Amino acid sequence: MKVGKSDLFWNYGASFMRVASGVIVLPLILRMLSSEDAGLWGVMMSLYGMIILLDFGFNITFTRAVTYIFSGATELKAEGLSPVHESGLINYPLLKGALKAMRSYYAGISVVLIIILFTGGYWYIEKVLDAYTGDKDVARIAWYFYLIYICYQFYTYYYDALLMGRGMIKRSKQIIVLSQTVNIIIAPILLLSGFGLISMVISQSIMAIVNRTLAKRAFYDDETKTNLLKAKAEDWKKIIKTLWVTAYKSGLSNLSGVFTNRMLAIFGALFIPLTTMASYGTLSKQVADITFTLSLVWFSTYYPKLTQERVLNSLNEVKRIYIKAQFITVGVFVFIAAGVLLFGELGIQLIRSSTPFLDSGLMALLFFAALLEALTSVSISVLLSRNVVPYYKAQTITALVTVAVLLLTLKFTNLGVTALIVVPLVTQLAYQHWRWTLMVINELDIKLNDYISFIGDLPGNLGLKK
Repeated sequence: MKVGKSDLFWNYGASFMRVASGVIVLPLILRMLSSEDAGLWGVMMSLYGMIILLDFGFNITFTRAVTYIFSGATELKAEGLSPVHESGLINYPLLKGALKAMRSYYAGISVVLIIILFTGGYWYIEKVLDAYTGDKDVARIAWYFYLIYICYQFYTYYYDALLMGRGMIKRSKQIIVLSQTVNIIIAPILLLSGFGLISMVISQSIMAIVNRTLAKRAFYDDETKTNLLKAKAEDWKKIIKTLWVTAYKSGLSNLSGVFTNRMLAIFGALFIPLTTMASYGTLSKQVADITFTLSLVWFSTYYPKLTQERVLNSLNEVKRIYIKAQFITVGVFVFIAAGVLLFGELGIQLIRSSTPFLDSGLMALLFFAALLEALTSVSISVLLSRNVVPYYKAQTITALVTVAVLLLTLKFTNLGVTALIVVPLVTQLAYQHWRWTLMVINELDIKLNDYISFIGDLPGNLGLKK
């Protein structure tokens, strides 16, 4: 598997388009929507975290499985690494069985998702709209159409795993650039035409359809379709059972990320006014999340390569990628956080937004919490590359503790938005944010001298030397 500068370029391009989407669309959201509608949109975006929860770790498990197969794996193991065919030939019966397993899994869980969203979602939106002063019928229409959008996104979720697992990083990111461009064109037109909150739901839905359609066409090229047609699929039920061993552990560990990050706005909206939630969920948290994504662009580009190096037992290369990812992650966070803290309010004034950033102290804390999340994400991804999930029990406990403490804090104190930042940060610092990084350091035998050597040739290690 070759991962080069063009893959990295398009990954940054895709991330830039996500940011550009925010830069172009977010000011219009803040200007064209009321603070209540802006806050409700922030809640709706947070609901997307439900996909990760119900995916239950299968997306990243399927991604690894596809990488193993395209690296020449002759079988898929419940834990540990699969034997590799010496010639690197693709086992098409295994691939065909894995593809059928993906489709069957996501179709089945989509039915569960529909039931959850259209029952619990009814109770939730009615409670949130109790104090809503806008047009409640329009808000409900936007809400239920967004639930349909989420169901479609989940049903086609495995296309991401196919492209990334196969190492088609460049093509995957080109598709994201195109689909984000569609969103950037449609959303402003609808917002300026007065469609309000529904504008965002329509533009997001069209973007998703474009993305999934192109991803499917990219993966199933003529050669792949021909070989899959000739192959007799291995038992997809057996493959599901095999992958379940690590998938359910990944799913449980994802609870930590979902409940301590992505669904904070969902909890907050039950106790905090939507106008206040707009400053947190629709603006400040979104900027922190964009920074999180940008900081991991390099690592996500080279992660399929790292996984392949695991298969080939090239631990020195795994170590090099890991250390470089840490430096890039910290560098991106420092650069963007400094810019937002120094010039963020000026930007808000220039676009005449009625929704401000959180105060500088809370913003700095929000960036710090997001940075630790990013570094921990890098570490657990390295552990996961060898098809083991040692952290799932601890992360599950962390998720439960975080939810309990957060709900109690929101109910019995006046901390408000501060609690949405501080409580998850403290619970994560207690164990998650140091334990798994330490495990990777011990596993790869990383010494202080490795970091010193990296810094000594920083321009070369970051690819800045000609």
